Amino acid sequence: MSVLVFSDAQTAAAAAATLLGGQLIEKPSLVMGLDCAAALTPAYHSLSAMTANGLLSWGKVTVYQLSERVREEGKPALRDFLDDAMLRELSLRPEQVVAPDNASDDWASSCHGFEEAILQAGGLDVALLTVGTDGSLLFNAPDGEIAPTTHVELYHGDKIVTAGLSTLMSAKKLIVLMTGQGMAETAQSVIRGAVNSSLPASMLQLHAAVTFLLDEEAASLLG
Repeated sequence: MSVLVFSDAQTAAAAAATLLGGQLIEKPSLVMGLDCAAALTPAYHSLSAMTANGLLSWGKVTVYQLSERVREEGKPALRDFLDDAMLRELSLRPEQVVAPDNASDDWASSCHGFEEAILQAGGLDVALLTVGTDGSLLFNAPDGEIAPTTHVELYHGDKIVTAGLSTLMSAKKLIVLMTGQGMAETAQSVIRGAVNSSLPASMLQLHAAVTFLLDEEAASLLG
């Protein structure tokens, strides 16, 4: 486990993008998982800028969108966020972006299919993530039963299809961005606290190659 602290949120986000970009340069056929959290927008914008400057090539990449909202009238898909934040700028072919089904008559089967797709690709080389202020990871909420693989989760009134903890822990590398004063207590618990199921993100401590990137505000209680 590595913990890197930067002066401000923008610098931390740029560093997260640089880490992911370095993985892509090292392995052009990278298999990556992406979190659909708005907190990662600055990192996605940095990756877009690096691509526009000719530093990154995405022609052989496979992107796994790690969560999606169950389709409901009037609610935007999480894919819309990823497209706006970065993907639309990369001109990826449709087959390069794999997302969980957002509608199904058999959720067990469709969720299993998403897991199988990741396995068939050789597993995730890297995943870019953030953590909710409640310690949630993706949409795996605290104080509930932690599902190991992709499943449908009720999160703050929304039904979300989300990868599970085992899905993430099987990734070769994890990059986790946490910024802002509002994340200080959560960051302390996630990084320095006990590992327990009531705080899903604390499980990240057990990953062999996880890098936490924080700004000074989020790191203010780490000591």
